[in-house]
Amino acid sequence: MAAAPWYLYVCGVNHKNTSLDLRQPLQIGREELADCQVAFSELPGVMESAIVSTCNRIEFCFVADRLNDPRDIVTDFYRRVRGLDVSAQRDRFYLMRDREAAEHVFRVAAGVDSMVVGETQILGQLKDAYSSACTVKTAGRILHRLFHQAFRVGKQVRTDTEMGKGACSVASAAVEYVKSRLEQFDRPDILFIGASQMIALSASSLSRLDVGEFYFANRTVDKADGLAGRFGRRGHSLDDLPYLLPMADIVISCTGAPAAVLSAETVANAVAQREARPLLAIDLAVPRDIEPPESPIENLETVDLDSIKAFVETNRQYREAAVPQAEMIIEQRLDEFFYWYTHAHQELANGMLDKSFEHIRRLELERVMKKLPIELRDELDHASRHLVQKLLQVRKRVNETEPE
Repeated sequence: MAAAPWYLYVCGVNHKNTSLDLRQPLQIGREELADCQVAFSELPGVMESAIVSTCNRIEFCFVADRLNDPRDIVTDFYRRVRGLDVSAQRDRFYLMRDREAAEHVFRVAAGVDSMVVGETQILGQLKDAYSSACTVKTAGRILHRLFHQAFRVGKQVRTDTEMGKGACSVASAAVEYVKSRLEQFDRPDILFIGASQMIALSASSLSRLDVGEFYFANRTVDKADGLAGRFGRRGHSLDDLPYLLPMADIVISCTGAPAAVLSAETVANAVAQREARPLLAIDLAVPRDIEPPESPIENLETVDLDSIKAFVETNRQYREAAVPQAEMIIEQRLDEFFYWYTHAHQELANGMLDKSFEHIRRLELERVMKKLPIELRDELDHASRHLVQKLLQVRKRVNETEPE
């Protein structure tokens, strides 16, 4: 096949090759994603694009002409949009092209490339990134096909293998535990204590369920406000916990505080005010955020990190055993996508060549048409069109016989 006029790329960094400190300045928040999608799409050489930004990865999926270095495009993006010079970290950005790029996106969708194998959150994050790109019209024919095929991969892997069975991270395990208790409550109100990544992931997942009000409390109220704002709520200080706790049906806490932020007495008082309504308290912190009561309290269920981690470990073993099956599905879907991609590549390349030849034909004819008798003009126009079509057919046959 002749040299392609453009390629499909994935360029980025993730938890495998960079630290959190290095990734943090590069990350793109949900509120700025749409503007960044547009800014990236306007860079020279970029034809289609979508940005995936999570706590563990920042990846640029894009189609660009082969005249521009893709790492230079990403470097230029951060310089223009963030005022950041990332040239010193340029080589840390992994770069994949065409089949390798598509395979990477599929592995991400399947959960095989995640920090925790089989992690479920990433598929929703990929859908959010693609949806954002569609909204601002930066995704085109290639990325539409790529992402839809990736979503099929993710769904099939989680349906046909053990990869999707049970929770695989502390945050997802907490969410699964809440799901298992939802029948006890009528649209439960949930209190989140802390503003950590684990709390953010838990809140994001639970927001998709049939639940009631969300409350957010943190030592720093500004951080509580920042997280609460994503869900149309306002944040509270930890000083408000005695007031908030009786209103909540479920509490999820993960603050990183050096000592408990909820005393056993505070919890007992809250339960007493709830008139026999159950309270579920999930403590994900080390050291504990919620002081254990000296004796069991009626209508209070507490879950600690040890219980959650045991649940995660059991599921991790099942998920890792499912990786070979997942990779077979990925390979099959990759073959399907790349068969389509190769033909789409040729069609688009031939279309660009058609337009170029037609433009040249018109320019050359303009120079001689006025000098010819009227009766010869139509004949020359027809002959020149026929000649261009013959040349394009020859070029197509050459493309089909050239080696890769």
